[in-house]
Amino acid sequence: MRHQQNTRAGRTPAPAPLATLAALATLALALAGCASKGPQGYGAPSAQQETAAQAQQQLQNAQQATQVDNAQTYLDLITQMQQAGQWYASLAHTEAFEQQYGVNPESRLMRADALRNTGQVEQARQAYLALLQGATTARARRGLGLLYASQGQYGQAVEQLDKARQLNPIDANVLSDLAYAHMLDGRLAAAQMPIMQASQLAPANARVQLNMALFWLASGNQAQASQLLRQLAQPQAKGALPMIDQTSLQTLQAQLTSVRDAVRLRGDSLPAEVGAGAAVSSAPVLPSVLPPVPTLGTRPEARATEALPGTLPAGITRRILLSEPPGAAGAAPASPL
Repeated sequence: MRHQQNTRAGRTPAPAPLATLAALATLALALAGCASKGPQGYGAPSAQQETAAQAQQQLQNAQQATQVDNAQTYLDLITQMQQAGQWYASLAHTEAFEQQYGVNPESRLMRADALRNTGQVEQARQAYLALLQGATTARARRGLGLLYASQGQYGQAVEQLDKARQLNPIDANVLSDLAYAHMLDGRLAAAQMPIMQASQLAPANARVQLNMALFWLASGNQAQASQLLRQLAQPQAKGALPMIDQTSLQTLQAQLTSVRDAVRLRGDSLPAEVGAGAAVSSAPVLPSVLPPVPTLGTRPEARATEALPGTLPAGITRRILLSEPPGAAGAAPASPL
């Protein structure tokens, strides 16, 4: 009757994982109590002792599995925050995660990325340097490359990004970052190979494709750039948004100006198959060459993830590479370092 009354009152039973742990704990304690009544120190353990030990091990395994699952869920949540550009919130949650579950390589990388994206340059650098061993090396190298690029130190940025590429030669984001750093350093010829590779490895990655368009424009190949931008402005599926919008084009124009200035200062030249007959024009990227694409005013969800001019923390106004943040929803903004 009491059970029925509790059920009617709306009380819900304990979740299955907790009930399982409780049952295992009860069983372990009961069996351990029975085993303690037998003789001690006389040869091999009794069957009761072995059963008690097995029950205790099962309890520990269940507890560990539950903790690992909760920890991974928390890390996934932090990843989503970073993909949405919520770097300050992700930094706070990274600290909370480490207090609850301890420090692990994934949380350390997330912390380093958050430090970099909140303008804490030296702290981020030290965090990446501490991760240049083992499975975290490639991502730490990439982080250092992005950090140096944010300070305009393109030579060091290229060095770190190229080391990351060597460790993971099919990572389209790393290849795109490397090409972009080369372009901002005025080295179009050096940017050609990695951006071509990135574009073919990730045809559906809008940020990578925008870097490809930037390369074509900086190379003076307006026809290739226009063709690619038209494709990006078309929805890829019924009901889907285009991969770029008018804000993407506006920022791409600003990028193009920076790259052209760097190329002029460097006096770089393109390989013959790319640069032949392609004068580096100063013509703007005109929205009129594209089909109509939505503006941010028609996409409220984009406003939440786009960085507004002048709102970036000091020291990182030239930080964001086209491939970051990965997985962000909506049309990809072209975004300068």
